[in-house]
Amino acid sequence: MVVYIIGWFINIMEVDAAQYAAITLEMLKNGEYLTFTDHGEDYLDKPPLIFWISGISMSIFGANNFAYRIPAFLATILALYATYRYAKIYYSNETALVSALILATLQATFMINHDVRTDTNLMAFYIFSLWQLAAFLEGKKWKNFILGFVGIGFAMLAKGPIGLIAPALGIFGHLILKKKWSDLFSAKWILGLIIVAIVLTPMSYGLYTQFDLHPEKLVNGKIGTSGIRFFYWTQSFGRITGESKWENNMSPFFLSHSTLWAFAPWSLFLVLGLADRLKNLFLYFNSKSQSKEFITLFGLILPFAALSASRYQLPHYAFVVYPLGAIITADYMLRTFYQAKSRWTNGLYIFQITLLYVTLALFFWLVWFPFPYENKYAVAFFILVVAALSWVVFRAKTSHKLILSCAVFIIGINLILNSYFYPNILEYQAGSELGLSAKNAGVQEGKFYSYQAGEPHSLNFYSAVFVEETGDFDGLISQKNCFVFTDSELLDEFKAARPDLKVIDNSGDYSVTRLKGKFLNPSTREGTLRKRILIKL
Repeated sequence: MVVYIIGWFINIMEVDAAQYAAITLEMLKNGEYLTFTDHGEDYLDKPPLIFWISGISMSIFGANNFAYRIPAFLATILALYATYRYAKIYYSNETALVSALILATLQATFMINHDVRTDTNLMAFYIFSLWQLAAFLEGKKWKNFILGFVGIGFAMLAKGPIGLIAPALGIFGHLILKKKWSDLFSAKWILGLIIVAIVLTPMSYGLYTQFDLHPEKLVNGKIGTSGIRFFYWTQSFGRITGESKWENNMSPFFLSHSTLWAFAPWSLFLVLGLADRLKNLFLYFNSKSQSKEFITLFGLILPFAALSASRYQLPHYAFVVYPLGAIITADYMLRTFYQAKSRWTNGLYIFQITLLYVTLALFFWLVWFPFPYENKYAVAFFILVVAALSWVVFRAKTSHKLILSCAVFIIGINLILNSYFYPNILEYQAGSELGLSAKNAGVQEGKFYSYQAGEPHSLNFYSAVFVEETGDFDGLISQKNCFVFTDSELLDEFKAARPDLKVIDNSGDYSVTRLKGKFLNPSTREGTLRKRILIKL
């Protein structure tokens, strides 16, 4: 909890998170909650849930780091609780608790609580809908059915049709293997789709009025764009069929190897747990094994396979199925290490603990080397983490040493990341640094320009005013009391035209989500930076 809270106050990173924060602020300023714009241009990419809930938070707490991240934290709490309740339907209370602990301590979960995107909400409502629908299948209570499809509706509001497809694959796969034909072919699923349609009505109406009623609009380089078709087909299925313009040619195994770090420190046990589940599935087909449920397995591997088939992939796309991965991991670890110990499991325990120590040493070097002098508490935090991990490994009397060791390790790593590493690298995100400087200097709406320096979303968000990109030098220098965000190398040109200008602030600029060795190396960092400057005319 403390590590999450520290992450609330880190500046928001470019590109996606800063863009969503800026769009939310633009929505609040415009007072338009069903149509969305980005830098004044019609926006058609992500569904509106992240803007709505961030907007509510900003309306209460103001437009700041804390307000933007609070909804993601609440979504994480929902995901943890739903994971626990879902696991408890089919497994022991101990397995359910460990599942929630694993989900809470994934590297992915820490990440999406400070670099907030749409995936936090998708993950939360996906596992929530599975919990409710599994409870309905077991108990036949209609409140669970209704809540399950409301959850699917919100999952779609978070990130599109995957919010419906993923739970359908898990639930229907389970019903087919269990041969529950009456449930599989029940007309009640039509009622469920009606509930989903009702939840989606505000968004669908907004898409229709903003885009379908205005085919003359130029959207994403095209005219005649249908917002309804884009959301329900092109944005998701179009990445498989090739209709979508988004394509980064990732390997079908990209999400698989991304999961190895995103699911850390539990990755090894996820792989072993999945292998064990697939073996039991094979035995089940041959009538040699029994299984309580298949929702967890199919709800993970089938959506994961579908996402891996997309022509455009990013690591966080797989995060939606991680609650189910946490359950598979918890079930495997408890059965393997605490119920059926063997010489093999003792060796695996030693291997994992050794891996944790080696990784911790390499990690500390990685984060200390780029910024060796900036934070005197970093060494103290590292010593604290090593001491806590060592106490669990060598002194703790609990039988669950492996589980606690993994949790202590990843909590410690993210304590250092959130309190030391991320704040240091974000000093090189000029949009947020100079945006705050402009706000503190009293910039006013309509008086902030970006000249030959792009349109960083963080510049809009942190200045809290609309930043207009312009290439009109003569028009700029003729203005009074306006602020300009530009390259430092252009300062002399501005000074020659306006000797009375005032330099407010300057900052080195680097794409901090794409770290490379030359930036991390203090001796070569300067050469990787674009020098930005904020001036007042």
